[in-house]
Amino acid sequence: MNTSLYIATSGLNTYQKKLDTISNNIANAETAGFKRREASFEENLAISITNQQAENREIGRQTPNGIRTGFGVHLNGTQMILDQGTPKATDNPLDIMINGKGFFQVGKGNDILYTRNGSFQKSPTNDGTYRLVNAEGYFLLDKNNQPVEMANGSDFSVNEAGVIAATNQQIGIVDFVNPQKLLGQGGNVFRFTGADGEILVNIPSAIQQGFIESSNVDLSKEVTDMITTQRGFQFNSRSISFADQMMGIANGIIRS
Repeated sequence: MNTSLYIATSGLNTYQKKLDTISNNIANAETAGFKRREASFEENLAISITNQQAENREIGRQTPNGIRTGFGVHLNGTQMILDQGTPKATDNPLDIMINGKGFFQVGKGNDILYTRNGSFQKSPTNDGTYRLVNAEGYFLLDKNNQPVEMANGSDFSVNEAGVIAATNQQIGIVDFVNPQKLLGQGGNVFRFTGADGEILVNIPSAIQQGFIESSNVDLSKEVTDMITTQRGFQFNSRSISFADQMMGIANGIIRS
């Protein structure tokens, strides 16, 4: 009985975490550059129960000895799906998108983060220039990790190679040997938790000005997954209820 409760409880926990992942995907369906996540699960450790009552009765046995029983499943992690989102024209020259692989470098001081969201605004400085900043307050960086900075009154114009006409700075685009080592920092920006040698530079991706990348969330798929996951959650809830009823019956029989 207890095993049934453990298995059903682990199922509830994993389905709840999957629902959280799906809900986050749906909530960010309109977030520029957002990459959806998929939850993966694995079985909990199993135990072996010896079922040999007498060795002389096991002569000629073809199946393995013992019975293996598991204790449900647990969340193995969530994987970021890096498929590119659909380009969305904005006619705003401060909006840029990466057509291909890679991430923009953004930062404050020595803190460098990464994002696919290319929606920026002007941020005036005290020396007659302006920088490009995203909604989280991080400045767009060039390939040398320096803020993109232009004189007031100059237009922001960038070619496909990421070279800015007014300053000749080149926008920094990097990729990673294993992008799954990117740790979300909120607001669709990431911190890389791997080694510096795993950061790839000189990425052959093109910059499109006046566009932003839509999220790669497929709402119809997410809603379908949510319905399926809710059904699994309900099934495990009923399993707990049935196991509880069976334990009550067993206890009643013992006491009678």
